[in-house]
Amino acid sequence: MAHELVATAPHVLAVRDFTPGPMLPGQVRVETEYASGKHGTALAIFDALNFQGQNFDQTMRMFVPAVSDGVSAATGPSSGEYAQPMRLGTTAVGRVVEVGADVKADFSVGDRVVGLMKVASENVVEADRVWQLGDADPIQALCIEPAYVSFHAVREANIRFGDTVAVIGLGAIGLIAVEMAYRAGASRVIAVDPLPNRRAWAEAHGAVEAIDPAKVDAPLGIHELTDGLGADVTIEASGSYRALEAAIKATRMRGTVCAAGFYQGEATGLWLGREFHHNRLTVVVPHGCGWGHEPRDFPRWDEHRAYTTIVEILRGRRIDLHGIIDPIVSIGDMPDVWRRIETAPETVIKYGVKF
Repeated sequence: MAHELVATAPHVLAVRDFTPGPMLPGQVRVETEYASGKHGTALAIFDALNFQGQNFDQTMRMFVPAVSDGVSAATGPSSGEYAQPMRLGTTAVGRVVEVGADVKADFSVGDRVVGLMKVASENVVEADRVWQLGDADPIQALCIEPAYVSFHAVREANIRFGDTVAVIGLGAIGLIAVEMAYRAGASRVIAVDPLPNRRAWAEAHGAVEAIDPAKVDAPLGIHELTDGLGADVTIEASGSYRALEAAIKATRMRGTVCAAGFYQGEATGLWLGREFHHNRLTVVVPHGCGWGHEPRDFPRWDEHRAYTTIVEILRGRRIDLHGIIDPIVSIGDMPDVWRRIETAPETVIKYGVKF
């Protein structure tokens, strides 16, 4: 009998036993060693503020009023994979214990892999959703899913050598964006977050300055650090409307704001007739946010190529994500860790589960 982490109701986690299903052609079975998930996205799904009375119609790519008999091609957090009990998790590391028919990739029993899987002791997954772990650190490899968003934020915001980049919101996506912007050649990376442990991580991984917005007017501080000009690119990764307003104010004339947060509910505190209007900003929502779309440079880049590249970078130790997965606990401890996420977020950056 295997066991997995699920949400039995919004904000309520439990561990349940389950019987893994049979494999289909093209799948592999993985015995999990470590797993992790995106708690920010899960919290947004639990509250479902954007879906109150609405469904997202993927044919029209717009929200439409929900009706009792459903809307064709509509998606919402109460159906499909989001129906409760909802399986949690995005990424896992483990060993292949069975290889199904018609698997095109070169996998063998015993291979250590990382892939897009659930927080479960055993995962059956499409072979094109896992990669050989190789020399990658298994704990850092749990970051491939948030790194996917950071990767596209850096690419689609067109960060170039010499740019000044501000990153507001230092969860896993924001922290990885700091590291990636620095590695991409930004001459100055400025990090913004109220939590001291996250600011310290950013300063150790490329940020020349880390601002506490509880003590300093962050946009003004960024302008003061850039001779009054502002950042060339500001990545907002917290999903807060106040932070998005700060990103708009912090960005220079004709600069770029990369809105990488999952914003919930009706916007408040956004003054679009001020800097947004007068400074002719470009606003980019990067691939990896939302669903049902391709990267801006598709077909040259698609999901599989991006994940493959991120895994190769981790194998080559070309970025250092040590310390982002914190804490690492047993699956039985996760209900308590989840309460910490909601009540004491300073104690959790991105949870990891060890099996």
